[in-house]
Amino acid sequence: MGPGLFRTLGLDADSDLCYDAHVPEDRLPIIRRNDRLAIFGTTGSGKSVLAHYLWRTIPNRLPDPDNEIVGFWRICIDVTDSVWDDALTFYDPLQIPWEDASSLRFVPDIDTLEDDISTLYNQVMIHGYCFIWLDEANEVTSAHHIAPGFRKTLLQGRKAQVGNASVTPRPVDINKSILTQSEHQFIFQLIDEGDRRRIASNIGMTLQRFDEVMSKLPGHSYLWFSVRERTLYTMPALPKEVVDFLDGVGVNLAESAS
Repeated sequence: MGPGLFRTLGLDADSDLCYDAHVPEDRLPIIRRNDRLAIFGTTGSGKSVLAHYLWRTIPNRLPDPDNEIVGFWRICIDVTDSVWDDALTFYDPLQIPWEDASSLRFVPDIDTLEDDISTLYNQVMIHGYCFIWLDEANEVTSAHHIAPGFRKTLLQGRKAQVGNASVTPRPVDINKSILTQSEHQFIFQLIDEGDRRRIASNIGMTLQRFDEVMSKLPGHSYLWFSVRERTLYTMPALPKEVVDFLDGVGVNLAESAS
C-alpha cells in the first residue's frame, strides 16, 4: 500500500475498536486469498481502482503437476464491461477457461445477468482455488435478495479456497450477507445519508462520528475496517505509480486490439 504509518481510529476509550494507535505497514491486517472483501464508495471515489489493485495483487498461477504446484485463479466479473485489464475475457459461465489462463474476466449477458453470475459462482465453487472481484454488486443483490450462487460463495467459499471482493456505491441497498461475511471493509466517500448510516452502524460508530472521520480524509483516501481485529485504519490514496500502472494495462490492451 506504500510506505508510511497508518493511524487507527476509535470511538471512545471504552470502545472495542482499537483507539488512537499508530500501526506500521507490516502490521496491517493480512488479506487471505479466501477472504471476503466489501468495498464501498460513491462514483469517482476510487473504490474500483482499489478493487482492481487488490485483485491484481492476488497471486495467480496455472497448476504445474510435474512440480506439484497447485493452481490459483482470479476472476473479475465485469457487469458493465468497463474494466480494462489484460485478463482473458470469456462470456459463458458454464465454460470457464481454467486451462487457458489464471487471470480471467467474465462479462455476463445483461439480459440474463443474475442467472449468469449465479451460475459462474456455482462453477467456481465446484472448481475452488479462485478469488472473484464482483464489480457493481448492487446489480445482483438488494436488501432482501441475493443471487443464490453468490450467497453460497459468501457463506461457504472459505472451505473451497474461494475469496470474493464485492464493490458497490450503495451499501444501503445490498444484502446483509455481504457485510456480515466480510473480513475486510474498505470505505470511500459516501454521499447518501442512508449509506453512511448503515456503514457507521456496522462499524460501531454514530453517524455524527463517522461523518467527522470521513470529512478529514484527503481525496481518494479511505477507511479500512478489519472485522477480525475490530480495528479501523485510515489509508492514504493509492500511489500515483499504482494508478498509472492500472491505466497502462488498459492502454496497452487498447493498443494491441487496434
